[in-house]
Amino acid sequence: MFKKMLAAVIMLTDFLKIKEIPIVDGQVAFSDDQTAKLKEELSEKTLTELIEAFNKEIAENSDVKSINKEIEAILAAMKTPEEDAAASKKQKEPDAKDDDKDDTLAKLEALKLKMKEKDDLIKALISESEGDAPFQIIKGGKAKESMKHSTTHLFGSTKAYDAFEDRNWNKRAAGIVTSATDYTEATTIDKLNGDLELFFRENPEEITSLHRDNFGLPAHWAKRMNVVDRVADGSIATADISQARKLNWLPKNKQTIQPEEGKIFPISIDIEFVGHLLSSIEASWLNSFNKEGSQAYKMTFVRFLVAELDKKARAEDRVATIKAVYVPTPDGATKPGKFINRQNGLLYLYWKARDIDKKYRAFKLGTPTPSNIVDYIDNAIKALPLEIRNSLGLELQLSPAWLKAYKRRYESLYSLNQDYKGQPEYPKDYPNIRFTEVVDFEGTDFMAITFSDNIEILENLPKEKSLYKFEMLKRIIYVFADYKLGIRLKHIGNKVKVGDPDEFKVQTVWSNDVPIFSSDFFVPTFDDATGEINATFNQIQVDDAWATDITKINGMVPGTIVRIQGNTAMAATKNVKNNADLVIGSDFDLKSGGTLTMVVMADGKLKQLARTTAPEAAEVTAVDFTTGILDAALGNEFNHTGSGVAITEILNGVQGQVVKISGKAGAGSDVTLSTVGNIKVASAATLATDADYIELILVDAVWTEFNRVIA
Repeated sequence: MFKKMLAAVIMLTDFLKIKEIPIVDGQVAFSDDQTAKLKEELSEKTLTELIEAFNKEIAENSDVKSINKEIEAILAAMKTPEEDAAASKKQKEPDAKDDDKDDTLAKLEALKLKMKEKDDLIKALISESEGDAPFQIIKGGKAKESMKHSTTHLFGSTKAYDAFEDRNWNKRAAGIVTSATDYTEATTIDKLNGDLELFFRENPEEITSLHRDNFGLPAHWAKRMNVVDRVADGSIATADISQARKLNWLPKNKQTIQPEEGKIFPISIDIEFVGHLLSSIEASWLNSFNKEGSQAYKMTFVRFLVAELDKKARAEDRVATIKAVYVPTPDGATKPGKFINRQNGLLYLYWKARDIDKKYRAFKLGTPTPSNIVDYIDNAIKALPLEIRNSLGLELQLSPAWLKAYKRRYESLYSLNQDYKGQPEYPKDYPNIRFTEVVDFEGTDFMAITFSDNIEILENLPKEKSLYKFEMLKRIIYVFADYKLGIRLKHIGNKVKVGDPDEFKVQTVWSNDVPIFSSDFFVPTFDDATGEINATFNQIQVDDAWATDITKINGMVPGTIVRIQGNTAMAATKNVKNNADLVIGSDFDLKSGGTLTMVVMADGKLKQLARTTAPEAAEVTAVDFTTGILDAALGNEFNHTGSGVAITEILNGVQGQVVKISGKAGAGSDVTLSTVGNIKVASAATLATDADYIELILVDAVWTEFNRVIA
């Protein structure tokens, strides 16, 4: 019946899962459910116009007419170029016959099949991850055929690193073979090296995407490329120049130029695989197929391998660029150095400029707290020179925790303001100063103000970061990469006398005066057999191989607190010697693992402030209790502080949690436990002194005894 509206009829019947359009008394009559479903996809106006068009065609076509030509036209429009070529060839063949030329029903079925293929294609595209260019090429609606691999390449690509030849990992991905790659073959490693080089040369966009901009650092910080060793910029400071008219010639043009140098640090990555370990990575790559996400069917083993190797390295790039303190590794080192000592980070630059070089003076603001944070930041900004305070391009760097604390306190103080979307972008009343959240400032109360363009990330060649090289020796695969990275402050400040009216004006960095590094952050120092330490940081720990008595510590300025930590792993006892340069009362045993705390005097000598004789134990906060009901959510150690009590219940534990319950010395203060409630002990226990304790573990909702010490 429907001729003009045939395509619409087929789409609607397929959408509603019905065989034909319902007609009652010569009019289209959809059920209520069908109408509701259509309204979900079509506007009411469109649906009304569609039904009117159907009704109009019903009225114009009272008889069932042939729709053969209509179907042929629709099918022809949906044919792929390959199908057109095949049909043309068929028409030219002299013996070709078309017995079904007038078979309308067959053509209708063919049309429905085409529509289904289109629907399947649309669904596949909708489920595809957005933004990535897929390896597979979908042509003419034939997604399934296009997904097949060619006889020579994975995914049918033309890339050399997707080829099957001498690349067992690609054959496994295509299902051609099932055996793991033999990575003890030299030819395999050579092929992998060649593929890595090709991948980096052919896919620069992939590398850019892989590393992200600034690898997690604030995106607006500038980068400076092609730095081989170091860069320097000079800054000039000028004293006041004008004066009242006078008789004599009295020049006063005092100026100083001070260079600020930025250094880039060479960094190495050394990786060692036994053959079967690299095979396990190959298996992980294969397991990534047929999973939803941006990686499925869109990478080769080469990209996967580079990405896996890079994940940790790029995270370390971010952390080290902020928190690292450089310690050169001795040439004869037998164990790898820590990534946190591979370069000097931004916090170290602030520490050295403020506490050692005295290139800028910090504001004395005390310690920030959640209740004073809004006023604290306001006072820091008000302490800036007026012309700086009103300048554009400033940023206030702080940790995520303090930015959240500022937001919460601001909301509490100014509760009438209801616009609290996201994090605050700038301090109250200072839109010219942006908040810069630095994730690796977390754990410190330090905050700094500077110009955004005063910070520069230094790199030599960015692509070096992933130029990995594979070598093989005696069935072991070695992977290595070398690159350079650093960060600098273009200008910090010019030294002036304390109390100079311009003491805060000749600097471009301002901060509070709280400790920048935590008291438990130490850097290693290595023995050069001289007995002297040339310190570049004030908290140092001797290396395991230290074998010389320490007689002098250089490099720190008067007023600096210096802490040297021993090491229980040392082979033999060595001491920090009490002498004219180290006024510490008596020799300090480094093998004890304790910490010696000193201060640098005005004459350069170091004087003891305190010492410990053992490694610092991890702090455990015990919970005091006086009643017979304990709350395991408060802690794992419970100390009795009241009169005698019987423990009857322990609340809020989690499976596997261990609690330690200690008694109290003194008459009438016993703690008793027995099997009662959710407590199960081997036998009744009485804790009569503060040295008595019992340990319980939560298993299947019952606190069960597994250890006790009772005098």
